[in-house]
Amino acid sequence: MKLWDKIKGSVTSGNAETPQAASFATRPDTIYAPVSGILMRLEEINDEVLSAHLFGEGYGILPTGHTLFAPANGRIAATTVTNHSIGMLTDDGEELIMHIGLGTVNMNGKGFTCYVKQGDLVTAGTPLLTFDPEAIKSAGYEDVVTLIISNVGDKVRVNHIGSSGTLLGGRPLVKVGDPLLVVRRPRD
Repeated sequence: MKLWDKIKGSVTSGNAETPQAASFATRPDTIYAPVSGILMRLEEINDEVLSAHLFGEGYGILPTGHTLFAPANGRIAATTVTNHSIGMLTDDGEELIMHIGLGTVNMNGKGFTCYVKQGDLVTAGTPLLTFDPEAIKSAGYEDVVTLIISNVGDKVRVNHIGSSGTLLGGRPLVKVGDPLLVVRRPRD
């Protein structure tokens, strides 16, 4: 390897090329699949807090891809220094939490690359981060992706509409952009 190749590699190693955006039709009251994979109810996730719906309503997805896309139009509300989780506020006021894996905070960012920062405006399908499922599994963690609406109140109804004509192990197989959740708020 030539000296220039070594220098170039060390300069560009942390700046992975941003994946191409996903394109899908959207409705204002709907939250879409941020990653392709096998859909699971929160109760099936091996985490007491998530499975008890203490953070809110949503789904888990066992990923078949490695890129997390924006599930709606909105603004990035928070990112983590370990790049394993993102908070988002949709244009309709839904507070979303997207989390990659269980216990992955302990990986200290290894295997994760984030493409957005707090305050960024995003449209549905914008790539938010990539993750390495094999690195997650090698570190001894589950790679389930969770998508949760955290500001669900007494008057807000969330319809779980995630489904698919394709089943894998009796569970729906969803792709990026498939509708998962519809939020119904009372009219003032």
